[in-house]
Amino acid sequence: MSDVRSNERPMPYLRATLENGAAYEDPSEDVLFMLLEDVAAGHSPWVIVDKPADSSQQTYAQAVRLADGLFQVERRRGDASTHEVTSALPLRDAHAKLTAWAYAL
Repeated sequence: MSDVRSNERPMPYLRATLENGAAYEDPSEDVLFMLLEDVAAGHSPWVIVDKPADSSQQTYAQAVRLADGLFQVERRRGDASTHEVTSALPLRDAHAKLTAWAYAL
């Protein structure tokens, strides 16, 4: 029996993307915090975390910096009935919401 190995990389479980197109495969909680810090500093207006294996492309969370410096986190796991939007949150609370969704904590 021959050992056939694929050169293809497995699809990431998570992907975080900034407005400029920079993408991070399987970001850790620390990387998500650093990306939110980039958003807070004005380097990007948002970060989106999605689950590439979801063929519907409707499984994602995004954090957007509001004019007052707080964040709004939007989360969705499939159809519209799973769509949630938070009120304005400070950075650490937005990070907690984002990681809870991403890692199902």
